[in-house]
Amino acid sequence: MVRSSFGASRLWLLAGTALGLIASPALAQDSAEQIGATPDIVVTAQKRAERLIDVPQSVTALSGDDLDRLAARQFVDFANTVPGLQYVSQGAGTSQISMRGVTSGADVSSTVGIYVDEVPYGSSSAFANGPRRALDVGLFDLDRVEVLRGPQGTLYGASAMGGVLKYVMRRPSLTSFEGKAQAGISSTEHGGTSYDGSAVVNVPLVTDKVAVRASGFYSRDGGYFDNIATGQRNIDRGEVYGGRVEALIAPTEDLSIRLTSFAQNIRRSGNAYASINLDGTPVAGWLDQSHPLAEPFRSNFRLASATIDYRFGAATLTSITSYQSNATYASTDGSSVYALYLQILAGIPAQAVGINELARTRKFTQEVRLASPTGEKLEWQIGGFYTHEKSLLRQIADTYGAGLVLMPNVNAVTAAIDSSYEEYAVFGDVTYHLTDKFDVTGGIRYARNNQAFTQNASGIFVVSAPGSSSHESVTTYLANARYRFSKHVTAYARFATGYRPGGPNFRVIDPATGNPSPPTFGSDTLTSYEGGIKAETADHTFGIDLSGYYIDWKNIQLLSPVAGVTNFTNGPGAHIEGAELTLTARPDRGLIATGNLAYNDGKLTEAVPVLGARKGERLPNTPHVTASVNLDYTLFSSPLKPTIGGTLRFASDSRVSFDASPSLRQYKLPSYETVDLRAGLSFGRVEAQVYVQNLFDTHGQLAGQTILSQLGGPAQVLILRPRTIGMRLSTRF
Repeated sequence: MVRSSFGASRLWLLAGTALGLIASPALAQDSAEQIGATPDIVVTAQKRAERLIDVPQSVTALSGDDLDRLAARQFVDFANTVPGLQYVSQGAGTSQISMRGVTSGADVSSTVGIYVDEVPYGSSSAFANGPRRALDVGLFDLDRVEVLRGPQGTLYGASAMGGVLKYVMRRPSLTSFEGKAQAGISSTEHGGTSYDGSAVVNVPLVTDKVAVRASGFYSRDGGYFDNIATGQRNIDRGEVYGGRVEALIAPTEDLSIRLTSFAQNIRRSGNAYASINLDGTPVAGWLDQSHPLAEPFRSNFRLASATIDYRFGAATLTSITSYQSNATYASTDGSSVYALYLQILAGIPAQAVGINELARTRKFTQEVRLASPTGEKLEWQIGGFYTHEKSLLRQIADTYGAGLVLMPNVNAVTAAIDSSYEEYAVFGDVTYHLTDKFDVTGGIRYARNNQAFTQNASGIFVVSAPGSSSHESVTTYLANARYRFSKHVTAYARFATGYRPGGPNFRVIDPATGNPSPPTFGSDTLTSYEGGIKAETADHTFGIDLSGYYIDWKNIQLLSPVAGVTNFTNGPGAHIEGAELTLTARPDRGLIATGNLAYNDGKLTEAVPVLGARKGERLPNTPHVTASVNLDYTLFSSPLKPTIGGTLRFASDSRVSFDASPSLRQYKLPSYETVDLRAGLSFGRVEAQVYVQNLFDTHGQLAGQTILSQLGGPAQVLILRPRTIGMRLSTRF
């Protein structure tokens, strides 16, 4: 592996002496001009507006300007600056997200809830390939991204056991016409040219009563991976484009209605990974794939929602209604597994096998809650939630013989999985202020889900199964204790639980034994204990956000591949402990500096023979240590307001599976570090930024998958984007 000239020892020296360096997630500004003003960030982590420093849990808030400074266009561009946030990705629309190490590697269903404002995204079940289709929102016209670490089961429900990632959009302004446009272009070493453009306009139709905000965005990624088997360059090139329209209606001071529509499409020619042998050497080059078939990907996401807030007397009534549809179409070259299995087990002279998949979810949600005002001696909120989801997962395997000629009479896999998920839930919490400084909170959520499942399938590896259903009731809990030493210092202790629903299982046949998979799999549950302190000086010059946690994860849901076809099972459990630290410094008006450090140690409590995992083995996809150091300086005394900044990131080694796994082979991701630089000027209403990402062209290995490495084939490894030089222009009007 090629490494940058910044070694790990130099990173630790820099991180230690900087006391934390750039726009702190806990204390970020809405714009550079606001430095020196009171930097209170307001978040809605607990479904009520609160200062971030007062929230009794670990939360990071990245403002839209923070994302602009990082030149972030998609999730992977900011993810490794957030403590405790991990991911596996093969390009926009194919990411699996986890927090604090709550992942088994290839997750059965999502462990992190993803929200657009207050609307939950994606399927809650295990039957729509949801965990590997995390929403990758185009990062334009965002107010902020909120990252809520730790289980959020009481307020956010199922599949938020690791945390919540919330994209908070900018609200329409009822008072002023405004707009923004930006455009960017970049060139990647060894890759193609990328460019993007976006615009937003806000129009008050009736001052103080009605406003509309509309935005559109387009981003083209030039790609940087090549397929040496077909001779195609920049095979991962693609596009992300879409738009959003929101109307805000406020007929009285006590009533507001938000009507939102959002659409986004993703198109890619192939997936973003390199073929790396299991011993860590590349099959060809560090940016090369080698497979005979194309792997196009496309995704269509649509969302419509209505949010009504009505304040009357001593409470506010909130209703959130939404409908969404999400369809992804993906082709995967499964030749390294399926072609060999067909040759060995069925005597079929297959040379290549392509898996074509359609995954579609249509989801309706309704939430209603009633909440007391913030700041009362007794604060409370109660609510109800309902969701109904229908999903289809269709997979067809195309088999090719000599010369890549289609073999139409070979049916390896033809499957259509129809499923439905319905959930009813009631929830509530109460906060009692025992004194002006000390308060306690208790919360509870009761949920019942009903699932139905039908598997219509044929082929060598799969069979049809009769319809089946499951019914489950789960209760999750929350308890907080918070002590405010002053307006600028808060300490807290938090107890919280979370879960993922179980359900019917895929029915597959092991060709080697003829045995079918188990008919069902169970829920898993998680209990978290967390303590922390958030503090800043009265003048906001220095700040600290420190948290520590211990997690007890039981009955872990696991993916169990059988001859390239997957089903689900449960393992015993795991213990995870760790800590996260953010330090912030603003020694003068123009300088913002932050350092983030996260430590995580997750281990299995017992052996899992089916996965070849031994007791005490590390959980996958989570480095022990991650760190980032950021620095931005603005010279406000100059009319051009020149800025200069940089980011240094580090991640220690991690594993993608378990050492003796027969189906998900082990692969070690080495540690890496990378450096980004940026500079900018302001020309009146126009701002210009130039940047260099991955200055030393490090081949950092960010994430890997070995689901197609069962027979010793290479791992699919996401390599850090090579050195990229870009420019971005933006203007406000």
